Amino acid sequence: MNKKVDSYVFTSALICIVAVYAGGLLIISSYINEIQPTPYLDEIYHVPQAQEYCNGNFTYWDNRITTLPGLYLISVAVITPLSKWSDDNFCETHHLRLTNVAISLSSFLLYVWLTKNIHQSSREYSTWKSIVSALNIAIFPPLFFFSFLYYTDVAAAFLVFLMYGLHMRGFNTFAAIAGVAAVMVRQTSIVWVILVAVGCFDLGLQHLLLTTKERKRHALSSWHQVQIISKNFFRLAPVSRKIQIISQLILKLLPYIIVGLIFIAFVVINDGLVVGDRAAHQATIHVPQLFYFFGLVTVFAAPNWILFLLPFCKTCLKKWFFILITMGLAGLVIRYNTLVHPYLLADNRHYTFYIWKRVFEYQPWGRYVVIPLYLFGAFATFRTMSTAKSFIFASVFVICCFVALVPQRLLEVRYFLIPFLFVRLHIPPRSWISLFIEFSIYLAVNTATIYLFITRPFFWADSPLPQRFMW
Repeated sequence: MNKKVDSYVFTSALICIVAVYAGGLLIISSYINEIQPTPYLDEIYHVPQAQEYCNGNFTYWDNRITTLPGLYLISVAVITPLSKWSDDNFCETHHLRLTNVAISLSSFLLYVWLTKNIHQSSREYSTWKSIVSALNIAIFPPLFFFSFLYYTDVAAAFLVFLMYGLHMRGFNTFAAIAGVAAVMVRQTSIVWVILVAVGCFDLGLQHLLLTTKERKRHALSSWHQVQIISKNFFRLAPVSRKIQIISQLILKLLPYIIVGLIFIAFVVINDGLVVGDRAAHQATIHVPQLFYFFGLVTVFAAPNWILFLLPFCKTCLKKWFFILITMGLAGLVIRYNTLVHPYLLADNRHYTFYIWKRVFEYQPWGRYVVIPLYLFGAFATFRTMSTAKSFIFASVFVICCFVALVPQRLLEVRYFLIPFLFVRLHIPPRSWISLFIEFSIYLAVNTATIYLFITRPFFWADSPLPQRFMW
């Protein structure tokens, strides 16, 4: 009886939170559409392209768009039936923006589900804390802000984590289909398809080669995992048993392998990753992008990562020589590999413009003083991922971050959204105080950014259109 009551209370509370969240999204969306009814910034490419699709013109393509047409197809799939049913045009700018509002609401429910799946085996798991943790993830400031504009980031993140959730439930074929959809929205989502495939491979190895005792998390979170799996595999006596295990793993991975082959074919046929504006989006080697990511994740995950401070300090004292070498190498990378995209210096609408000017360029030492922050972020990121998942998954996650971020010349917060969400989802919701502080910070940042966007327009000398501050 108590379980039924608890379930009823939980469901009622979740419905109330969803209703409040949906109301907040619609109110903010209404204000933004009122003050900025026309397409803004990158929307000047996305909105007309989607409207061409709404009109049935699927042969038109704006060569300034770099991503595949997944977002437009999602919008058209929803809007076309509504337009036919009501004899009204539902493909105006504010209608298209509602695509991301709806996805943002769906994302909150997805994060509730994922948080439960990831952490429910923990002794400290609490259903109520998981809801608040999921809400905090949903209102992560850069992600929340782009819920109100017609950009690809919100849809791409939703599809990537839908893929991840389906994989965790063992539905790998459906996960691969979600992965294809994610790539159709943003090509770089292929990196996270690879990560999920590795997660599938890792789980397969654990179930086929490890005993229940060996699968305990304290064994999986370190290099010991690789040693145990390797030892158990080579101990298998008959060669046929090894072949059988390899065949089972390939069969599990087959849906992701097919996605990978399709993507390779696309890159070969397209002669590259981006589909337009290639001159401004050429791949490069920009290692400090990984540092910036560790800095961002440290700042926004700080309330939940206080408990890592003592272990980090102990590690620094114990391995002081290694830490000094690492800091020295990081300094050399920053000195000789920091690349500054012309867009970063020219566009004062983005917060990265001011961060760069007032932190990294304000003083010659500005770029180096934050190296300890990067180190802590790397330490806490790896500790979080290896503890929640495994050493193999955490290692490949860092590699995937490298592959996704380092080729980017432009410092753009949106590039960090999906890797940040991966890390944040794997942070267990332990403390009410941490969750409350995190919620308060996110709410304050969102309030400030949306307030500035709505009420503080400014003008450029060469344009009559109002410019607005944004992520």
